[in-house]
Amino acid sequence: MGKPRLKIRDKEVGLRDLGDSLFEPKNVSLLEDILNQQELIKNKNNFFTRRNIPLEEPEKYHKIQSFCFVVTENIKEEGAMMLKSLRKFHSQPVYVICDQASIDFLEKEGLKDDSLICKIISKSDLTKINDDIFKDHPCIANKVHRPAEILTKMDAMNFALKHHDNTFFLDADIIILDNLQEYFTCKVILSPHYYPKSFICNGFENGFYNAGYVFCASKGFPNYWKHIYLNDSIFFEQECMNRIPDNIKIQTFSKEHNVGFWRRSQIPEKIKSLHFHITSGVDRNRGKALRQLNTNIKTMGVNLLKKDHPDLYEYYVKLTVPKKVAFVHFGKAAGVYINQYLKNNCLKDYKKYFSWHENQNPQGVSGRDWTKEELLEIAEKAPDYSFVTNHHIFWDTETIEKFKDNGWFLFTFLRRPEELLCSLHHWAKEKNIKLSDLPDVKNLEQTFRYALNDDSFSKLWKVPDYIDLLNYTAEFNDENFGNFLLETFGENYIPQDKLNISQNKGFVHYREKGEISDKTAWELFHHPEYEKYLTYL
Repeated sequence: MGKPRLKIRDKEVGLRDLGDSLFEPKNVSLLEDILNQQELIKNKNNFFTRRNIPLEEPEKYHKIQSFCFVVTENIKEEGAMMLKSLRKFHSQPVYVICDQASIDFLEKEGLKDDSLICKIISKSDLTKINDDIFKDHPCIANKVHRPAEILTKMDAMNFALKHHDNTFFLDADIIILDNLQEYFTCKVILSPHYYPKSFICNGFENGFYNAGYVFCASKGFPNYWKHIYLNDSIFFEQECMNRIPDNIKIQTFSKEHNVGFWRRSQIPEKIKSLHFHITSGVDRNRGKALRQLNTNIKTMGVNLLKKDHPDLYEYYVKLTVPKKVAFVHFGKAAGVYINQYLKNNCLKDYKKYFSWHENQNPQGVSGRDWTKEELLEIAEKAPDYSFVTNHHIFWDTETIEKFKDNGWFLFTFLRRPEELLCSLHHWAKEKNIKLSDLPDVKNLEQTFRYALNDDSFSKLWKVPDYIDLLNYTAEFNDENFGNFLLETFGENYIPQDKLNISQNKGFVHYREKGEISDKTAWELFHHPEYEKYLTYL
């Protein structure tokens, strides 16, 4: 009888006789490659390489020696949250490339110690990189991402690898929920997006692997990644990662890692790390759809923190509760109720700048809204922990931008136009208030006609031009208001009695009674401003 031989999927693995009928493979790596190939075959229709990390402890594997990341002032809170969560599970040195404002903030938060090794990069350095390298670079597909800061990812990895055999790069907006050490037998571990099937084409445009979550035990890899970013990528440093497995043997993190908005509703039962922005520092150039996706994953993540990691949740609330809050008050959209609730609960210790309410606080003005000049002064001079409110028709784009530039969190709540107009009509009638310079309205039909045909009157219901600049917009109802309070202030909502309500019985009631004509209703529902309005509800 000849010597035993082992064949797996048309490949022969040599065996070494250890005696007593015991054999071992002569080449363990070859056997691992063949077994790993099964995973590649299973996933050949997923368009990307997936090779699982072993579940059982191998003879040799890489133990995490360091971490690294990049942070700038606009996401300094994210960086603090990442470090706080990382330190719950890991004590390895962390190497960071950052601006001075970020390191000052981390020090203020008590996160700067001897294990955080910093390299400062200035705004002028980043500007020079943009001018020299990225002015006309084809990989720049949007204004959301910052190509110069992205390039420093590879520099951060090199920074760490000068002192260690491996490093784990994390985007600043990662939140760690478990120890990240696994049996890394390859030198490079990538994190697939795991797109739902209906969004798989995103991988060809934006990359199948996420660029914010990479373990690296190869001292040459950061420079290789930088090279393909600059020379072979259609979407920043990420799309080019599709071709990394063609040249480098990789393993891939499981679905438990790096759970971000790209997963949509496909969220794993156990989560080791989350990936979302906790602040609006990157929202200025994000579209509404992308902001909503981040909000969705953020809501899920915050609830998970609150349930399973109360210490991290408490720190999240500390970081994210806005220090300056501005309410853009849409008339007859529960604004009085919102003001009172915030004043008595979430913002009771804030300095108040209430229009119309001189009798409630000394900062208010009597019987009118703030003027533009007054608002601009408040935007610049109000201290931290201030709250200002004004009706939406007395804000404009310039004023909103001034508030945003001075670090204010701005929000509004809306109401369906047909319901808002009915409420406005009855409230004005009961209070004997004139809503415009037009002749007094005789009935509800005329209120709707004014709303459709008069520019000054229509401002009472149309969404303003500046609405996309606000940090938060939603239709007012108890569910949305509760989510807003939890997400923004970490407060659980306890519904109260509604305030400043009229005898309005609702649009459907008045339509059925014939107080609003079919023609007027049809014109409202097909008005382009109405259709625009609905996109915010």
